[in-house]
Amino acid sequence: MIFFSSPNFLARNVVVGQYLGIGLLVAISTLGSLIALVVPSFIIGLLGLAPIAVGIKKLLELRAECKNQEVRSQEKLQENSKKLSSSYLSFLSVSAVTLANGGDNIGVYTPLFAKYSSAFEVTILVSVFMAMTAVWCAIGYYFVKHPLVEKHMRRFGHVVLPFVLIGLGVYIMADAFLF
Repeated sequence: MIFFSSPNFLARNVVVGQYLGIGLLVAISTLGSLIALVVPSFIIGLLGLAPIAVGIKKLLELRAECKNQEVRSQEKLQENSKKLSSSYLSFLSVSAVTLANGGDNIGVYTPLFAKYSSAFEVTILVSVFMAMTAVWCAIGYYFVKHPLVEKHMRRFGHVVLPFVLIGLGVYIMADAFLF
């Protein structure tokens, strides 16, 4: 929901990022089902660094934005167009967070793919994952556009996003026993 509410993220980029992230999780899990005994589990926890990095970047942007609140209207228009042009690659941030948050998914998908190894069974599983990604994206987008939620998400979402991302990264790393 926070990605959908951020003016720096176009809705289509959030959806593309989610699908790219889920696709990468499926690919990693497929490989993981083949080499699960070789890769140490704490490596997955290192993916927690991705949302922390994105969160810190967003905090720095927010700080710079607060310092420049008294910008003339012409400069503000240029800044907004600059943000919009950089938002075309925002799907990479979304997919990085999806991938980093997917350590649990990898932990579940890997043995699932090892157990159900036929092409038909894996296709069914992947289809369900993709359908559920569409459902979650639709629910998130709906809530952000709901009149009761939209005003608050638009007003505070960009402030909350960096903290959510940093917290998510710390949780992923802590869950992997890196601390």
